[in-house]
Amino acid sequence: MKKIFLLLVAHACAFILWAQGSLQLGAGSNITSSGGAYFVLNNVNIINNGSFQQSAGDGFVMLTGTSNVSLSGVGITNLNALLLSKSSAAVFTLQSNVNVSSKVNFSGGLLNLNNSILNLSNTGIFTNESEASRAYTTGSGYIEASGNLNAPSSVNLGNLGAVISSTANLGNTIVRRGHAIQNGVSGSNNSIRRYYDIVPDNNLNLKALLGVYYFDAELNGIPEGSLSQWKSKDNINWDFVGADTKNTSSNFIEKKAINWFARWTLATAMSPVITCPGNMTVSANSKGCKALVSFAATATGIPSPTVSYKIGNSPITSPYEFSKGTTTVTATASNGVLPDASCAFTVTVVCGQVTPPVTMADKNAQDITGDDLLVTARPNPSANYFTLNIKSSNSHPVTVRILDVLGRVVSVKPEVSSNTTLYIGHQYVPGVYFVQVLQEKKIVTLQLIKQAH
Repeated sequence: MKKIFLLLVAHACAFILWAQGSLQLGAGSNITSSGGAYFVLNNVNIINNGSFQQSAGDGFVMLTGTSNVSLSGVGITNLNALLLSKSSAAVFTLQSNVNVSSKVNFSGGLLNLNNSILNLSNTGIFTNESEASRAYTTGSGYIEASGNLNAPSSVNLGNLGAVISSTANLGNTIVRRGHAIQNGVSGSNNSIRRYYDIVPDNNLNLKALLGVYYFDAELNGIPEGSLSQWKSKDNINWDFVGADTKNTSSNFIEKKAINWFARWTLATAMSPVITCPGNMTVSANSKGCKALVSFAATATGIPSPTVSYKIGNSPITSPYEFSKGTTTVTATASNGVLPDASCAFTVTVVCGQVTPPVTMADKNAQDITGDDLLVTARPNPSANYFTLNIKSSNSHPVTVRILDVLGRVVSVKPEVSSNTTLYIGHQYVPGVYFVQVLQEKKIVTLQLIKQAH
């Protein structure tokens, strides 16, 4: 049996084992142990207002039993090894900081960091942490480990679950693991219940690889397959990092080519989905039978995707001047999460007026542009509104309809005077619209281009 040697300083009652299960050190009291000494505390709280010093590399403190217990007080607690061996439902809560020089071993029970710091320095490690027995907190507490990383290869400081490789010399590096949820990481989405602060002396041009482990209990309701790495310099604004390797069986996500470290976490990222506008047929509105056409595909994804457009291999932007005939435009949405999403639509430019799809209400109408019905719109294109002038030698009222590029009716004005001026379009979003003016069996169709302010 190992010897237990206790050196009690300052008070005869350096520690007191209370009947209700507390090990208490009064102010100015010390417990110093050496020679392989160990403490087995069964359902015992530790209240340290003095100094609890255990020699580095020598002895341990084991916590057993079925009751929740805690470490509290304003004193300094330096342990060689902390062995958590409680029943699976029991919790050991830190209400003050603790330093552990050798290891924290998990074989039963949970370690609640609360708002305290567990410092492993450059010698301590976590061992046997599992879903059933692990560290956690809903507060601001964290575990800290450090070490000198010169061209590290798969180094996991403190065995805290952040695996770092780099060809660079990072110098002294601090890794802090916390479990507070990070808010607003991917849009309105939040992170899992784990984050890392990685703080190297050298934090430039690292060309590093980072692998991050996590537990299922930390997923925070996030679908595991959607997880990717995210980082932040200010813990407010987050940058998408991505994932080169995912292993949901071993709960591990890895990313290469990282040039600097900061706060790191895992949160949702989803590949984009894109929807193209419908095929368009427009009248030429510039010399050479060309038309300036605005278009916009819509895309969703996390993070928000960007949309690019190409004709063949040539990039274009909206609005774009299309030549006579039919042109195919390919739209691609990308956000760093593969695969990208693509779709295509056509723009057909004709020399003359274009009539959008005729509805059932127009099935008896003919597309006749007569000299006795004249419709003009100025300015066109316009960023504000259009002045629509209608002139006719026929006194019969007209119907004015506005359609979008998909042939959907935006508005209808029936029984309009055959000679009138209308002001339209101030509320329209940028895009291409068609004005149809119907008078008896005559239809005049005019294309409008609404520009952005």
